[in-house]
Amino acid sequence: MFSGESVRSMGAQLRSGRRVEFSGAMWALLVGVLVAFALAIEIVARVNHIRGPLSLLATDLVGRPQIGEIKIAGMLLALVCLPSRLRLPVFGITVGLELAWNLQRVLVGNAGTVGNGILFVLLGLIGFAAWQLHGAERASTMKAAGLGLLLIVMGRVGDVWLVLSSRANPTVFDEYVELADRALGSPSWAVGSIVSQHAWLAEILSKVYVYLPVAAAVIAFFQLRNSARDGFPRHHIIRTFLLIGMIGPVVYFLFPVVGPTYAFGHELADAGWQDVWPMQLPIIGDPGALFYDQGIARNCMPSLHTAWAMCIFLHGWRGPLASKIFGTAWLVGTTGATLGFGFHYAIDVLAGAIFTLTLEAALTRPELGWSKHRLSVIAVGTTIFSGILLSTRYLSVEMATSGAIGGLLLIGAVLVVAAGFLTIELHPDVQEIPVDMAPLPPRPVALQDRAADMAHAARTWAGQTVGSISRELKKTESTKL
Repeated sequence: MFSGESVRSMGAQLRSGRRVEFSGAMWALLVGVLVAFALAIEIVARVNHIRGPLSLLATDLVGRPQIGEIKIAGMLLALVCLPSRLRLPVFGITVGLELAWNLQRVLVGNAGTVGNGILFVLLGLIGFAAWQLHGAERASTMKAAGLGLLLIVMGRVGDVWLVLSSRANPTVFDEYVELADRALGSPSWAVGSIVSQHAWLAEILSKVYVYLPVAAAVIAFFQLRNSARDGFPRHHIIRTFLLIGMIGPVVYFLFPVVGPTYAFGHELADAGWQDVWPMQLPIIGDPGALFYDQGIARNCMPSLHTAWAMCIFLHGWRGPLASKIFGTAWLVGTTGATLGFGFHYAIDVLAGAIFTLTLEAALTRPELGWSKHRLSVIAVGTTIFSGILLSTRYLSVEMATSGAIGGLLLIGAVLVVAAGFLTIELHPDVQEIPVDMAPLPPRPVALQDRAADMAHAARTWAGQTVGSISRELKKTESTKL
């Protein structure tokens, strides 16, 4: 039964840095909270006359699903966390269902897509585990399917959240950000001009940008492939990945930005702004918050694509060489894509990196606990992130005219947060003593025990003294002439 005692127990585990083991009731509570959150977003969406996450998921299940990349990532994540004997059968059933669904689409002249089979298999896995499996195997199977579904559900919640961000903010801050970005040399214009002239490069970067959730599942393979047998590690990529998606979009309501290709390019026809990206910088006098088409999400500040890619990079470097190379390449490719396609300004990218480094400072090395040092690093990261937003909004002209000083300060801000994160990440290991090997506490000593110990010590000393004198006398006798 769920009670306050279970909450206090979980809180104690979190504070101590030990691995948190949730009870069945606690898992039920968490699932209930997530369902309630999805329902709340559904209601808000309906009030604003847009489709909510549950409506979108229903279409993904029985209609024509969209954004298949995140569904593929959800299935890969589930396969990684499943018991090994179930992976191949589950994979085969998923492929069979996807082929069957797309065969009928091709027969009626529609294009293929991905998603129906994945959702049916993940839902079916939960039912199969509850009905046929037992013990640890059932628990690990339900966790695997739940993680896969959670990634897909949060993706749909995020889609609705982006639409709500556009409805809530008719004006955007792109003029402020574009001016402030000149302190860094306007990298989006420079990278965008290169990408626009090389079709092969644009094709590669587009795949990197779109398949980012799949890349996270690849890193999860290195971290969670033995989770069904050994349990989940204390910290892994999925924790950070989901937290980025939950916290980051809140900033979109506070700092609405649409990006260079929309505000200053031709991505949206008749937007009413200058069509100069990426050929030349726009002419901006006194910057202001200007009206922009409310069909475009305000999802630039911070760049969550960069934040997620930084997450892949950091967790990749905790793995083998292949994981390190993969994570580094994905971060470089994602940064090139966000700037090269004009989806973000460079300041968005830096803010996204700071955002992830601050979150990772809170999550990494849980065995170290919530020390004052960890809290100070989190506070510094939060302050710097907020400072970048405020400076971009209120000091954009000064930043644009500051020359190299403004750019060095922005890059230095990222380095400061990165250094703070590394002081936690590279902290010396804490050697934990198992309970059965811990030293026993001292027991109270009775008076007679102390007297017996003293008598034994006296007898031992006397015996040793007598023996030493006898040996010396024998030596003396043996040396007489």
